[in-house]
Amino acid sequence: MQDTLFLLDGYSLIYRSYFAFVRNPMRNPRGENSSAVFGFVRTLISIFREYEPHRFAVVMDSREPTFRHEKFPEYKANREAAPEDLHAQVPVIEQILSSLGIPIVQAERYEADDLIAALAQRCRTEGMPCRIISGDKDLLQLVHDPVHILRPGKSGLEELDRDGVYRDWQVWPEQILDYLALTGDSSDNVPGVKGIGAKTAAELLSQFETLQGIYDNLERIPSRSRREKLEAGRESAWLSRDLIQLAYDAPIPDDLDTFRLGRIDYAAAAPLLMEQGMRRQVEELGLDPGAYEPATNGERRSDVEDHSALDPALSPRDRTGRVTTASQGEALAGPGEYELVDTLEALDRWIDRARKAGVYAFDVETDSLDPLTAIPAGFSMAVEAGSGCYVPLRGPEGLVLPEEAVRERIGPLLSDDSLTLIGQNFKYDWQVLHQWGIPVPRVAFDTMIAAWLVDTSAGSYGMDRLAREYLGYETVSFSELFEESGEGGRGGGKGGKEKNHDFAQVPLDQAVRYAAEDADITYRLYTVLDKLLDLRGVRELFETIEMPLVPLLASMELEGIGLDVFALEEYSQELTSQIGRIEGEIHEMVGREFNIGSTKQLQEVLFKERKLQPVKKTKTGYSTDNSVLQELAREDPVPEKVLRYRMLTKLRSTYVDALPRMVNRRTGRIHTSFNQTGTATGRLSSTDPNLQNIPIREEEGRRIRNAFIPREGNIFISADYSQIELVILAHLSGDPALREAFTTGEDVHRRTASLIFGMEPGDISSEQRRIAKTINFGVMYGMSAFRLSNELGIPRKDADAFIQAYFGTYSGIRRFIDDTVARVEEEREVRTLLGRPRPIPDINNRNRTVKAGAERVAVNTPIQGTAADIVKKAMLALRARLQREGLKARLILQVHDELILECPREEENAVKAAAMETMSTAVRLSVPLRVSVESGERWGSMHQ
Repeated sequence: MQDTLFLLDGYSLIYRSYFAFVRNPMRNPRGENSSAVFGFVRTLISIFREYEPHRFAVVMDSREPTFRHEKFPEYKANREAAPEDLHAQVPVIEQILSSLGIPIVQAERYEADDLIAALAQRCRTEGMPCRIISGDKDLLQLVHDPVHILRPGKSGLEELDRDGVYRDWQVWPEQILDYLALTGDSSDNVPGVKGIGAKTAAELLSQFETLQGIYDNLERIPSRSRREKLEAGRESAWLSRDLIQLAYDAPIPDDLDTFRLGRIDYAAAAPLLMEQGMRRQVEELGLDPGAYEPATNGERRSDVEDHSALDPALSPRDRTGRVTTASQGEALAGPGEYELVDTLEALDRWIDRARKAGVYAFDVETDSLDPLTAIPAGFSMAVEAGSGCYVPLRGPEGLVLPEEAVRERIGPLLSDDSLTLIGQNFKYDWQVLHQWGIPVPRVAFDTMIAAWLVDTSAGSYGMDRLAREYLGYETVSFSELFEESGEGGRGGGKGGKEKNHDFAQVPLDQAVRYAAEDADITYRLYTVLDKLLDLRGVRELFETIEMPLVPLLASMELEGIGLDVFALEEYSQELTSQIGRIEGEIHEMVGREFNIGSTKQLQEVLFKERKLQPVKKTKTGYSTDNSVLQELAREDPVPEKVLRYRMLTKLRSTYVDALPRMVNRRTGRIHTSFNQTGTATGRLSSTDPNLQNIPIREEEGRRIRNAFIPREGNIFISADYSQIELVILAHLSGDPALREAFTTGEDVHRRTASLIFGMEPGDISSEQRRIAKTINFGVMYGMSAFRLSNELGIPRKDADAFIQAYFGTYSGIRRFIDDTVARVEEEREVRTLLGRPRPIPDINNRNRTVKAGAERVAVNTPIQGTAADIVKKAMLALRARLQREGLKARLILQVHDELILECPREEENAVKAAAMETMSTAVRLSVPLRVSVESGERWGSMHQ
């Protein structure tokens, strides 16, 4: 199944494997429980044999609790802690996956379900079939061609499409969210509506379709008992829905080609399997177990290559592109010695030590993941590897040290930018300290960001993972800490350490062990990563762009942006009316009513009743995904209406109805979170909510953006780079024709059309310009003639002729592409103009499809990554200029190539001038950077 992305729910399979043998556990040669490893590997081999996947990823839960714990602290609190011998097997499984080159997807504060949802949505957008391997019923809401579930059963994997979901649950996939909101989910401690069971929930949704429909029509429910239960559980139902709602904006890789598999070298995993006693599985892989037999002293045989511990100085990347490290010495791997600082005199001594050392690690403990409301419980420090201290402000018995006295002492230390301040995901600490009244002007070293720059392919940069990978050290988990303190449950976390319960309730003798370890491990990671920055040649990027960006992003998040809730509520009603009208038009065109959301019923209408020619087939029939409907719309008006119906329903649920619920009660504003380490190209991503994906040009997107408003007396300023990626392509390629178009200020798309079609620019039609624009932007993404023909609706031979004419016109671009690919084939990585590296491990893959995908990434990354670098430099320069000129304007959003500022109305001209001058000179290229600056009372009033 070459064009299918398989997503394996990692922890679901790990738990299922472990408990399948709970009465009679599997044991490895050392006598340790290996049930999870055994079951996981056996299932993995079975999947690869049956489906022969070309794209595959194992998706793992965040090691720290998620944003759902902020909304509902009791979320999953009823679960017993996982057995220790299960936890011990997870690193083994990850090591096996790494040795096989199988990608692991994981992101802090997100469950695997969220990442799977985001990936499934990307597959739907790109028309790529997706198979989710999981028994989790929450994921049933994702089933919609081309996304299906492969559910584990007694006789193997059972594929569930839309009809399969309805058969088993009596509701459609799009109703699963509301169904579980009513019934609740005892396994996750999601309450639901008390007294509403599966049968009743299905009946209600069959009649009223949605949870909103049920509550809008309570008076129409004949049963008084049901009405009373629903009314009593109204708040619980909506809370449950919020908890079960998947985060489609979870941070995922930019390109689905990330998950293309190279040739699986099973021999690389054989030594690990033999260590677990899995001799039979090694034989099943066609290998000789004797060649991988562990030696009697516990070391592997010297004649078998060790794929798990490469010397970073000689070979800094393993099979997955992740940076590996050999032993860093006992000083970095052993436990530390930690001190409880419960007097001001002791605190003074530690502050003095930090000043004398000139470098120190710092970490804040709080009662919440939300920096807007978090209250410090204490903080930890380390000034050398292997030791640390914890300074409690509050403890189980109340106040430990006087806050004001502590603030007076610690404030000058943190504000002294002559010292090297180290943190892990310090953006959170910066925000908490800022809210507490301590400004931190400069963060010198964030280990999370350093690890990302050293290896952009790792995916997750939490402290627990970094400690394991770089130090060979297992940190104390927050769940263990709270079990020992009698609190139970799990918490939420920043930077890979779990923190959601009030840390002040942890007994001090246990708190010091956990908190001081945070600072100690952060310091130890600094000693390793600081050297790797030089080894990878990214120190300048780290010190001049990424680290200065931390406080800027932190302040932008705290600032937030205003939202006109009433405007969105009004628009929601309009959309509901539009959706209903389109639904009626579709039914009238077809001649009968049917469920537009049902793939089976839509197939019946399009291919049997309207006799349209199918484009592609799936296991359950002919595909009706968006790419298919776009093609069918050329022949029939119904598919176009269905596309419109889908777009409006998604817009309403994803933004119009969701955004008002995300307004912070205290500030009255929306506070998005910017992820600095979420992409391999260096682009920032935005979550909770994702404000970067709101459509910009369509009227519907403009209406949503129109709901974003400044404070009274303020206006918005938008400063946007125009065609920045084409500008960068002109610079990197050196093509004289493309450079001239930008240098003279011509319409570059009209100029391209003029050269391709051999006509004067003034004679170019809008259709010819559209063709040129599509090629201009498509060439950097490796657009083929096949794709161009589909996008433009033209014959493939014409598309091929246009591409050939394009490269004939811009021969410098052809050379740039060929030279880039040749260089990456040799170096196995590519860099942006400012030196940001990205490994391209599949560039020499023998599979032509895999290699082609790697080549596209190799060509696009220097362009898109350089654009990201330029935007970041512009942000920093603009912030500095605003401060120099004493302006009150503040950066509040970054949306790819656009910066949004909020400023007093009287500063409009000064801020516009500052933005134009600063952004256009952020980086000197051989062609000028074009900047467009606008102002408006609302976000949507700009870019008209």
